Amino acid sequence: MRITHLILLISIFSYTGYAQDSTQTSFSLQDAQTYALQNNQQVQNARLDILIAKKKIWETTAIGLPHAEASVGHNYNIDLPVTLIPAKMFNPQAPEGEYSEMKFGTENNTKFSFQATQIIFSGEYIVGLQASKIYKQLSENQLEKSEQEIKEMIANTYELVLIAEERQKIIKKNIENTTSIFEDTKAMYESGFAEATDVSQLQINLSTLNNLNKSAQRQIKVLKEMLKFQMNIGLDTPIKLTDKLESLLEVLNITEIIETPFNEENHIDYKIVNTQENIQKLNVRREKSTFLPTISAFYNHQESLMSNDFEVFNGGTWYPANIVGLNINIPIFSSGQKISKVSQANIELDKIKNSKQQLSNNLHVQILSAKAAFQNAFDKYTVEKDNKALTKTIFDNYQIKYKNGLASSLELTQSQLQYLNTEDAYFQSIFNLLDAKNKLDKALGLQ
Repeated sequence: MRITHLILLISIFSYTGYAQDSTQTSFSLQDAQTYALQNNQQVQNARLDILIAKKKIWETTAIGLPHAEASVGHNYNIDLPVTLIPAKMFNPQAPEGEYSEMKFGTENNTKFSFQATQIIFSGEYIVGLQASKIYKQLSENQLEKSEQEIKEMIANTYELVLIAEERQKIIKKNIENTTSIFEDTKAMYESGFAEATDVSQLQINLSTLNNLNKSAQRQIKVLKEMLKFQMNIGLDTPIKLTDKLESLLEVLNITEIIETPFNEENHIDYKIVNTQENIQKLNVRREKSTFLPTISAFYNHQESLMSNDFEVFNGGTWYPANIVGLNINIPIFSSGQKISKVSQANIELDKIKNSKQQLSNNLHVQILSAKAAFQNAFDKYTVEKDNKALTKTIFDNYQIKYKNGLASSLELTQSQLQYLNTEDAYFQSIFNLLDAKNKLDKALGLQ
């Protein structure tokens, strides 16, 4: 039941993926992790984030490169505007206060313009270009974190499948033994050498074991489907796990694992907060750069066609104009707004530094906790392994005693139940041990 709860927890935190076909059907644990890193949607999205960050770098870079644009416009004046001009300008004898109505302009005006601009100096642009590169590094950190989470998730599910398969083997072995004893007892009962209660008790045991076997079979199927789901492999594709539970346990060197040194620089969470600190440092520089002038150059070329007739395609006279200029924007006074923004950026930087120090302390505590959990899990595994061997011996002895008439069916049932319970505890201790190893590797930054 404890393993079943763990299965449910893993399924809740599984990553969503769409099934796809696969030609590969046999997987070691490392193969399964590699396959998942290539196909799981969570990791694929993290890789796409890196591509977006690369495009963002070019977008920011392009701001400081030459920009050019052209425009074409045409105006048709239905009624030319009227301007009143003193009549004395044309007729000295005109009375004072008399005005002449004059119309200026042409009915058709066509204008073409071309303008090119170039940033010569901008502090914000320089800092922004540096920041876009660090954002790419943050995306790479997130990819590494996603890969670690996927590898840990695949390892847990893979190991649960192996444990479930081993558990089913034990159940099948018990079914074989119990069936043999049941058949012998039934024959003895029919010959008058055994009681009906013995037959009934063994029949109950056999039914219970058969139900356990069916449950284990369904559990294995669910776990394999979950593993395929997490790997993003076709759900209709049968897979075979090539690693053995014993091989995963044999490579565990308790002393070597416990004495593995910890370097916080290798931990992905520390890398992320370190990158965030660098981003905030650049943000402080960006706010400070707003005090610097911005210099840009431009070139503008215009051509205008003015006539009462529409002559855009019929010749006409185009009047050109060319302008070259330099813009210098010098910030002088902002009523303390810019100073306030710099102060806020510095405060945010101090917060990140505090978080970084807190994370460093937490990571060292996590390492101590993870090593202690692994040591405890190993000790528990050792005890449960010995208990399993002892209860197996007891159960075997009771089977022999029962066959020789020296033990009752109730005693045999109790010893079998004790053996099955210690088997469950043993398999649970294996999962706890492997899970503790995975968590310790992640804490050490070794995933």
